[in-house]
Amino acid sequence: MTHNKGQSLFIISAIALGVAIQIFIASLITSLQASLIQRILGDSPHIYIDDGNMRDKLLLIEDSPIVYGNFPTTKNKIEEFQGIIDYLSTFEKIKVIVPTIEGNALYTRDGKTTSLMIKGMDLNSGDRLYNIIGRVTSGSPVIDSDNILIGTRLAKNYELQAGDVMQLTLPNGKLETVRISGIFDLENVGSNTSLVIMDFNKAQRIFNKKGNVTNINIQIDDVFDAPNLGEIIQKQYPNLEVVPWTRDADNILKALKAQSSTSFIIQVVVTLATSMSIASVLLVTVLQKMKEIGILKAMGALDRSTGYLFIIQGALIGFLGSILGLFFGLGVIEFYVNLAQPNFNIIVQPEKLVLIIFISTLSGIISGIIPARKCMKLSPIEVIKDE
Repeated sequence: MTHNKGQSLFIISAIALGVAIQIFIASLITSLQASLIQRILGDSPHIYIDDGNMRDKLLLIEDSPIVYGNFPTTKNKIEEFQGIIDYLSTFEKIKVIVPTIEGNALYTRDGKTTSLMIKGMDLNSGDRLYNIIGRVTSGSPVIDSDNILIGTRLAKNYELQAGDVMQLTLPNGKLETVRISGIFDLENVGSNTSLVIMDFNKAQRIFNKKGNVTNINIQIDDVFDAPNLGEIIQKQYPNLEVVPWTRDADNILKALKAQSSTSFIIQVVVTLATSMSIASVLLVTVLQKMKEIGILKAMGALDRSTGYLFIIQGALIGFLGSILGLFFGLGVIEFYVNLAQPNFNIIVQPEKLVLIIFISTLSGIISGIIPARKCMKLSPIEVIKDE
């Protein structure tokens, strides 16, 4: 390496640039994927469990003049749900379990009618999944036997505010009077327009689901493990329907795979280019140092020993270049964050940095094999005679 410092510095700088590109691309793609997943699944269940009966028989209420035939009145009833929750709690990878009661209701005022989706839940556990409490913009984040939470758009459409009373028409035709304790903004038009958060026990009572739940919502540590975990749960409860988020997310998965494939291809191309550069420089060094190598062999140096010199040199070039590239890459990320100010956090994973350094060093070692073999095949007699 000291024979031609300019040559060595050039190849180390080239490796550093390649490593910096790998670190920047890997961190950017990882961050984009994490941001995309958070936006789509951050406040949604990763696994959804219901009874699989999406359209139970429609019930005609004899004492009501209205026939409710637009939706099933006995949809989704999971019995003995506490045993299921106890089973799910044994999985360390599951971080949130939220049993809910879901049902429909109508709200009519001043000639306008809106269909509402009511979710009955324990607010504390539900907040871990849906992040409700922190997004209550007015009033108090309280639900009980009398109080509910509604969305900002529903409140705006009907000029409602915290403390107002609403009268809901239930599927059985009965009226239920509730008070608005708070108004939330879930940053979703549909939820802000039609979602009503209700106390779990109250929802059980008004929808006649005492002792049962409509569904169980689960969030796990690794969203991509949802299909595997869902399959395990499905085998345990074959009469229920276990739905991982991936079932209806083909486009999202394709986009994530395309991003990962692009990142992988870029890193492979950069690694191959740097490996070829190291091999070329070391091969030229062998040709330049043929006389010295021949003299060393004539003095008793083993072929293997002289060959190992180039493998070690390749490892040093790869390692030094990767360390320099590490600092360069982190600097590029810092520059990008300050300049572009992306609306997502750039994630730098230490394990990926270690992997990139390892691969760069390994590629340096592999690149040194070709010139090492060339060196070991040199005959000292022929080299000295040619000189």
